[in-house]
Amino acid sequence: MDRIEIARLSNTQWQSFEKIYATDLVYVSNCWTLCGDAHCCSFARYKAKFRLIAQTPFQELPLLPGEYEYLGAKGWLAQFGDHDHKVIEYPLADCTLKIEAIVSRRPQCACDHATRPVICRLYPLLPIFRVDGTLVDVETVGMYEALEQIAGLPAACQLQALPFAELQKFLTITGELAGHPMFLYYLAAYRLAKAHVCARLQGVYKPEQNIFAQFESLLIRKKAFDHATLRPHLETLLAQFRSHYGEQFTG
Repeated sequence: MDRIEIARLSNTQWQSFEKIYATDLVYVSNCWTLCGDAHCCSFARYKAKFRLIAQTPFQELPLLPGEYEYLGAKGWLAQFGDHDHKVIEYPLADCTLKIEAIVSRRPQCACDHATRPVICRLYPLLPIFRVDGTLVDVETVGMYEALEQIAGLPAACQLQALPFAELQKFLTITGELAGHPMFLYYLAAYRLAKAHVCARLQGVYKPEQNIFAQFESLLIRKKAFDHATLRPHLETLLAQFRSHYGEQFTG
């Protein structure tokens, strides 16, 4: 069975990470003060609502293919302090996805501002691309924002718009992402997985109960994913990328 992954960082991927990490996209100066507790640096107010998960502080940062290798080559892994390189191998019909994240137990913010990963540079926005790399829309990045929407809670993150002055920086980052079919696939797969979990939570959600407790229950009981349902969608998405890019759809 083949594995969809970046075994070695290519020159073009290296160059794209160089451009992305040199782009200091900041939606609002000192935006981490608007929410009162640097919400995106630790999500502490929401994690405090869990009874079992996150009793030990941690921050899990999803990575793009090759990003861990890039951070290591630049000497920037030390910023995460006590951390794990989390790798999940997700089997599909004829290949296995390699899904990576950094799990940092560094107090408060998991990383340094200047060398923060791609997901942190984009937060709270997640770009939405067509298979061909055309940027068509944005949505919120994570599950906590999804929980807010399901329960009708006010948003913890106070960023409401992308300022015009920062638009070119956003387009620089998304332009580099669009140049790599594997990046596009992983972003699309992440969106599919997030939507899948949201649908399962909405199916059992009880408004009279705490949304965080219900989400935690799904995770603990390993009911957040129905892999028999999710896997075919990821395989269909993969087929679309293979059809569009052909032999170019490689690391």
